[in-house]
Amino acid sequence: MATAILWAAVVGLVTTVLLFVRKWRNQGNNVKGLPKGSLGFIPWLGETIEFMYYFSTSNPEPFVNRRIAKYGKVFTSHLFGKPTIISTDAEFNKFVMQNDKRLFNMGYPTSFAEILGSYDMLMVNGDMHKKMRGYAMTFLNSKQLQDYLLNDIENYVLLTLRNWKGRVVNVQDEAKAYTFRVVAKQLISFDPGEESDSLMKEYYQLFEGIFSLPLKIPGSKYVKAIAGRRRILKRLAQVIDSRKTLEEDNHKDLLATVFSEKLEDRMTNEQIMDYFLGLLSAGHVSTATAILFAIAFLTECPKALNQLREENLAVKKNQKGEKLTWDDYKNSMPFTIDVVYETLRLTNVSHGLYRKAIEDVHYQDYTIPKGWTVLVYGRGVHLDENIYKDPFSFNPWRWKTMLPSINNFIAWGGGPRHCAGYELAKLEIAMFLHHLVTKFSWKPIEQDKMVYFPTVRMIKGLPILVEDLKLETSL
Repeated sequence: MATAILWAAVVGLVTTVLLFVRKWRNQGNNVKGLPKGSLGFIPWLGETIEFMYYFSTSNPEPFVNRRIAKYGKVFTSHLFGKPTIISTDAEFNKFVMQNDKRLFNMGYPTSFAEILGSYDMLMVNGDMHKKMRGYAMTFLNSKQLQDYLLNDIENYVLLTLRNWKGRVVNVQDEAKAYTFRVVAKQLISFDPGEESDSLMKEYYQLFEGIFSLPLKIPGSKYVKAIAGRRRILKRLAQVIDSRKTLEEDNHKDLLATVFSEKLEDRMTNEQIMDYFLGLLSAGHVSTATAILFAIAFLTECPKALNQLREENLAVKKNQKGEKLTWDDYKNSMPFTIDVVYETLRLTNVSHGLYRKAIEDVHYQDYTIPKGWTVLVYGRGVHLDENIYKDPFSFNPWRWKTMLPSINNFIAWGGGPRHCAGYELAKLEIAMFLHHLVTKFSWKPIEQDKMVYFPTVRMIKGLPILVEDLKLETSL
């Protein structure tokens, strides 16, 4: 009797599990026009493990390329707990980005939202996003870049490079320190030092968990990241509270711009903290990564390095003062900017942009069901041989006949959410390269390789031996 009951329970459990798996795998099957694809075999996990595996290597292409060959450039998957449409098609991507706020909202994974917060600028929509973007655009307008940020950024470059000569330098760590110091100063007036460096370390622990599975297992990246978030917010709260007590706030930072709003219109402390936590992340990680890989690519391409050096030595020779001017940057460094574009195209600092369909969305023959995630896969566009000849080659000269547009270049997104700080990022990268190539030569001291998850990085940090630049001829 007991055995029969046990067997009945087992059969019932197995049947329930099989029915659940069948129902889960049939998601969207009744939707006409749903892109072909697979949700994977394991409920909730879907194809996440395979995605994370390939992106944790130096060759993530097989994950997407096998599916493109089988299903086409737009296909169905299941990532980070959500049914997902992955698009490598430039026109479809453009449609998604241009219809942000109308047909799509933000759709980043649960871990991303919980770690950065519900009021991070990537998470919010509607009037709140418009307000936050407005603050950033007001602060980062070109006049501000010319009059204040240009000089500030150059000082931070010189501070970073001052001890490089004759040393083995970990480029990854140094680039992170440089860009974090810049953004911490511009957002909350943190000067370089122990406090800023301590906050930076917290950020990198937090960032390790952004694309993790949201499992509350002690010691997991997700749990460590949540703990890091609490510590960072505590520090940000102290900064905000101290600034509120000032009778006159003379700081030239973004927080001062936020506080210039009428009290009744100002964001709450919770909103401000999430906003700044997100900006401190977004404002330095991608820029540091671009600097790292610009140096890596230039090291492997002496022709590009020589042309970059010649351009910047000529700028330096023609300077009226000791420092770079806005006119130098905008009008005398075209190849430097080409190097920036090519680095961002080839590196793909972010593997893509996540959006969520607000309603059933119809595009040509496709239907994206309401609530489904769309992953606008940047690598699919940036490495498309129909857009770029020999797409895996570092070729900054290609930009002499091309202009970055939403059809071929989405390193800074597109549409209403186009990155508000892209001009600042370009300036930071160009300024760093200007001083690096006009002061130093370098060589790698060991083989290194790049991986792509959770963020793009070099496994060993690109260690290089740096020496004074010795010129055989002067320009």
